[in-house]
Amino acid sequence: MLNSNDAREIRAAVSAAALDPKLATLRKELSVFASNALSEVGTCLQEAGRGCDEVVAMSVLLKIGSQLVSASADLLTEGRAYAGAALLRQLVEVEYLAWAFDARDDDAQRWLRSDRNIREEFFRPAKLREAARGKFRGKDYSYHCELGGHPVPTGTLLLKDDPSTTQLLLSDLLGHAGGIWNHFVGWAKRNEDHTGQFRGLAYSMSKRFREWQKSDPLVDLPPPP
Repeated sequence: MLNSNDAREIRAAVSAAALDPKLATLRKELSVFASNALSEVGTCLQEAGRGCDEVVAMSVLLKIGSQLVSASADLLTEGRAYAGAALLRQLVEVEYLAWAFDARDDDAQRWLRSDRNIREEFFRPAKLREAARGKFRGKDYSYHCELGGHPVPTGTLLLKDDPSTTQLLLSDLLGHAGGIWNHFVGWAKRNEDHTGQFRGLAYSMSKRFREWQKSDPLVDLPPPP
């Protein structure tokens, strides 16, 4: 268990990393790059995948993810952290679906043609977490629901316009965006007829995310208790 001095030192280190202007710029630039990459791939897949539900479903999911990354990052860095956090929770759900499309046969087609009953049965966040067998923690999702996902008193923290908090959330956003991209890459290996043209972009995304992960101390923070 941490003593009070250790806890203060950790908080100071986290604050310094969050407020470092170079790291703040790196996070924002990576969010723009990631959003553009998701949008580019989603648009290309939509055009190339006509008649193939598997491909169209992934294209739709990536385009949704692109808008959420872009809008959430903008809101977080422009003084509207509560709204940005609300969109971040939706991005977490996109990551769950990206995992399902990557890991489970036919989920992409099923999702694309689903009605509300099918989505309740197969694609609710809790259902996907259960199916993922520990890959996603329910506590992490609850954290996002409490911190901007639902109008609850704990959301007051986000109304203070504290740059440390917004940078922590921006770093978290990048982690989820990277997770979505990684699941797309896994899916793409099984759909190379439609995805071979993205190898160069996949290399650039991997390179940019590795550089961020090596540079940003916030990457190594443990998940919420």
